[in-house]
Amino acid sequence: MLTAVVGVIFALSVSVLLGLAATAPAPESVLRTSLLLGAILLLSSAATALFAGRSSLGALVTGLTALVAQSAAFMAPIHASSLPYPWLQKLISTGFVLILAALWLGGSWGMRLARRAGHAQGQAAFRLTQADRTVGSTPTPPPSRRRDHLLSLPWVLAGLALAAFLLPRSYLRAVAPGIQTGPLMLGAVLVSVIALAAAGASTARSTLGARVTGPILILLAVPALSDDMIPGGHLISRLLPYGPDAVVLAAIGIELMAIGWGAHMARRQGRANALARLRSGA
Repeated sequence: MLTAVVGVIFALSVSVLLGLAATAPAPESVLRTSLLLGAILLLSSAATALFAGRSSLGALVTGLTALVAQSAAFMAPIHASSLPYPWLQKLISTGFVLILAALWLGGSWGMRLARRAGHAQGQAAFRLTQADRTVGSTPTPPPSRRRDHLLSLPWVLAGLALAAFLLPRSYLRAVAPGIQTGPLMLGAVLVSVIALAAAGASTARSTLGARVTGPILILLAVPALSDDMIPGGHLISRLLPYGPDAVVLAAIGIELMAIGWGAHMARRQGRANALARLRSGA
């Protein structure tokens, strides 16, 4: 129950912070955006640590809360223009709420499976230790996870690339006022959501891809966020001409990095709990 409540608050809080960062006025945009993104990082880290330590249900509720908020915007009469506040209209037009929902829905599944895998690893490590103490027996080493680590990075990058190709144009049309959402448009949005959810769920096998890709996205966004104080500010607009912008890209990197570390901590906790239970009963 605790993680479920935190999941609702976390999804809403991160969305509000991103909306405020996306509408920061030009004279104070660098400082304000940096502070708001820093707040998103701290909030995401704290919520992830709680979900990993207590229950992955909080991650699932985070994704569902964002999905419900996004669905309400889709069903509004004139979509984003129906919303009462400019920052809220800007937030929905960026597509971040939908991306947040997809990443955390997949990340919740990845965290759950990672905890189970850690539990199995703990049991295997205990059996290996017991077999190693038996005279005349040759313990079988655990299977290597090198292949999972090597495949995790291209898997995450492929999911993000597919979403970056399909989502911006189809989503902007889907939330624009006066445009009828057809099956092709909704299909492109759905495929993008599945691709992002798959990237989050890949943390069940290995968290390397998410933990590496997240910081890379943040570093790509830094020149544009620095207001031309750091060279390379036009790189994002050239690579992603239809979006997302630097603020949303940095926020995606933060959430992806948080999901990766959450699954990593859940795996470690599952392994530690299994070893402690087996050792206490031995």
